[in-house]
Amino acid sequence: MKDFIFSFSFAVSALVSFNVLAENLTQPYIEQQEQQSFSDAELAQMLAPIALYPDSLLTHILIAATYPIEIITAHRWLIKNEGVSSEVAARSVEDFNWDASVKALVPFERILTRLSENLTWTQQLGDAFLQDESQLLESIQVLRQKAALAGNLKKMDNMDVSYEENNIVIEPIKKEIVYIPYYDTRRVYGTWHSVSYPPVYWQPHHRMYVSDKRPFYWHSGIHISFNYFFSAFHWNNRHVVVASSHHAKHRYYEQRPRRLIVNGGYAKRWTHQIAHRKGVAYRSKHTRLRYDHKRVKIRKTGHKSYRAPKKNVSPKVKGRPLLMTAKLNNSKVPLTKTRATKSILKQPRPEKLYHVNAPLKKEPSAKVISGMYKKKAEKHHAKSQNRSKRHTKHQVKQLKTHRQVSVKSNRSTLIKARNKE
Repeated sequence: MKDFIFSFSFAVSALVSFNVLAENLTQPYIEQQEQQSFSDAELAQMLAPIALYPDSLLTHILIAATYPIEIITAHRWLIKNEGVSSEVAARSVEDFNWDASVKALVPFERILTRLSENLTWTQQLGDAFLQDESQLLESIQVLRQKAALAGNLKKMDNMDVSYEENNIVIEPIKKEIVYIPYYDTRRVYGTWHSVSYPPVYWQPHHRMYVSDKRPFYWHSGIHISFNYFFSAFHWNNRHVVVASSHHAKHRYYEQRPRRLIVNGGYAKRWTHQIAHRKGVAYRSKHTRLRYDHKRVKIRKTGHKSYRAPKKNVSPKVKGRPLLMTAKLNNSKVPLTKTRATKSILKQPRPEKLYHVNAPLKKEPSAKVISGMYKKKAEKHHAKSQNRSKRHTKHQVKQLKTHRQVSVKSNRSTLIKARNKE
């Protein structure tokens, strides 16, 4: 019996230790998987259907992919307003609380439909752009170079393909009209290098004929608004730059908008706006820690709150260790040993929480203010009358006392005069 109990306890302890060891070994692997970024093959697979788009349109797609909720909202708005022209749609959404890149994609109904229907692909594209922007732009250049080696970039009729320091730039020939190319990702890049990650292929909505001689099918051109060119690729530094709204409201049709934005001196690097993310979770722990700490903390009641800034009340030591100074009413007051210890040992008060959505006190109207002034005037008048009454009573008393004193004095003088007689 003792041998059985000993063997049973040994087996249980061994099982527990094995589970603990397994958890310790798998935990670093899970954390490594969370922090691991997309590989080059995965990025090439993901970017294949859009890598040959013009730079201006491609920047809007990458930025908008980081805000998938707003993409769905914009697509639903297009479905409700079916039949509206691209120019009217662009003007209608100018005042909407969407990101500028999402508004720029509203005239491109086919692209917005692709992004909304292929939501998994869209979210992965946005996560890859947030994790490593330079790696993603490098993958775009690699795909463009493969298409150039295959001889297909020369066959882009409606695009201006140029080379700048080993970087391929694709821009529309007519700055006021943007054409969307459709191509077969399985042919345009030549022989695909990765068998495990084949390129993403978008099935066309209707029959489109593409071949080796004509690898691109061009949709009808989209007339864009004057504030369409506000973002561009800075290919040398491998990041996206965005122009300010003030400088973006100029017509750049006769110039090269990418060079004007990149080399104009007023553009800055694009930054992710968490408010437009609408609570969508980030893919990796590193990205979550980079952006999640900037979110506004919300209480269980649902009201946004912020903490009051801490006041610098720590005493400053000057000269002797027992004499300390503190800022009280903007003046330095020396503290004795007991006062210094009390000020140091005094526990800080809990920070106050102020509700942003708390109801504001309404200002009183003119009638209420006049009524308040009337009441104050009546009270003041009543007080003055009471004071005057009290003053008169006091004067009457003084007169009575004066008369009594004068009568007594007259009597005493008469009595003295009679006695002398």
